[in-house]
Amino acid sequence: MRAEQIELPVSVRSEVGKSASHRLRATGMVPGVVYGRGEGSVAVAVDESLFRERVPEAHRYTSLIRLQIEGGDTDSAQPTVMIKEVQRDMVARRVISVDFIRVSLDENVHAQIPVVAVGDSPGIKLGGILDHISHEVTVECLPTEMPDHIEADISGLEIGDSLRVSDLPVPPRASMVSPADGVVIVIAPPVKVEEVAPEVEEVEGAVVEEKAEPEVIGEAEGEQTEDA
Repeated sequence: MRAEQIELPVSVRSEVGKSASHRLRATGMVPGVVYGRGEGSVAVAVDESLFRERVPEAHRYTSLIRLQIEGGDTDSAQPTVMIKEVQRDMVARRVISVDFIRVSLDENVHAQIPVVAVGDSPGIKLGGILDHISHEVTVECLPTEMPDHIEADISGLEIGDSLRVSDLPVPPRASMVSPADGVVIVIAPPVKVEEVAPEVEEVEGAVVEEKAEPEVIGEAEGEQTEDA
């Protein structure tokens, strides 16, 4: 459970927009915004290294965070928040923006909880392939009761079997929001590689094997980068 709050210092930023965000990132800082609970939004900046250190990626959307806003109003300088969205540069492997949403410790929230497969599937032992259709499910509970993850037991699954949201254990003091019939995991049949016989043609009594075109190496699609 995420009852313990992570302390994270941030500072109010006066400049907004793409140019200001680019300048901010060049200094190792990440632009962000704090909003929610009927209060106005606050543009902030957080040190990227500190953010990565204190907010583990595996628990990024289930962590309770106590922001320490430098330069903000005294009454709202230490709001309790959760992370609503993180944008990343997939090429540079950097965090490029963070959205924080204010929460109350005694009001339910919706959150995306990671689903982790556990157990040994007989179908996989026979060559089946684990196809993880949904890596997250949505639950509703108090912020202090937020689970780190939900375990999906695949120990009884044969080839062709599946697990649905209704098969997952519901965390204590929480309710499932995702549709009950949503497929989470499938044990797919093994992929069969069919051997294709080479084409041949007869030339003046001789049999000539037609060779396939050589494969081009070194040409690949580049990774896309998310805009700030």
